[in-house]
Amino acid sequence: MSLEIRGSRIIDLTHDMYHGMPSWPTNSRFSVEDSKLMEVDGYRLREIRMNTHHGTHLDAPSHMLEDGEPVDEIDLRRLVGEGVVLDLTHKRDGEPITREDLAAFDQEIRRGDMVFLHTGWDALRGINRRYLFLWPYLSVEGAKYLVDKGVSLVATEGLSIGGWGERTPTMGPLTDSGVEVHRILLSHGVLILEEVANLGEVLGGRRSARAYFVVLPMKLRGLDGAPSRVIAIVDRCPDTGSKP
Repeated sequence: MSLEIRGSRIIDLTHDMYHGMPSWPTNSRFSVEDSKLMEVDGYRLREIRMNTHHGTHLDAPSHMLEDGEPVDEIDLRRLVGEGVVLDLTHKRDGEPITREDLAAFDQEIRRGDMVFLHTGWDALRGINRRYLFLWPYLSVEGAKYLVDKGVSLVATEGLSIGGWGERTPTMGPLTDSGVEVHRILLSHGVLILEEVANLGEVLGGRRSARAYFVVLPMKLRGLDGAPSRVIAIVDRCPDTGSKP
């Protein structure tokens, strides 16, 4: 979804949330139930059951760190700013995104950037094996590289910035580095955004593209994360080497 506004476009990077939508396979499911019906009560009201990491969502430092700040205490200035989308659609199913993959964009990644990793996984969203288990994930060395670059946030289209590391009757772990990747990033002040969408619209066929990003997590007091509305504001005639 995008619209024209004052010479720029606003691109929605947020997935729809709906009953039975895909989510982390071993966690609770997102569900919606009717509470009041128009035909009976004269108005509609619905009850939603969700966890703090459903849909497009922000991981707060308290998600993985004993003394990490909860989502409602994150300074809003850390949730708006410039950043870059990187084209990583060459990554295969369940493959790590390495330091070398990111270093190929070394000149495009600036200190303080929000970095969005485009793998095309948003197009696979659904109850299927690839989306639920096989997204390309950030490696430990890739996480350390982004910390060294001084980025402020890293975003992925997958269910997690780390890879699938649990076991279900149909799928064993692909990696055991997921927790470590989270802790490396969060302990160095790098926020994590997961399950973003529509990054291809920002890229527009380019290798990388800069934009201005706004991340608005629900203000859930004391909690470890929150579903978030995320947008990118891009120039109509963008230049990957210039400010948005």
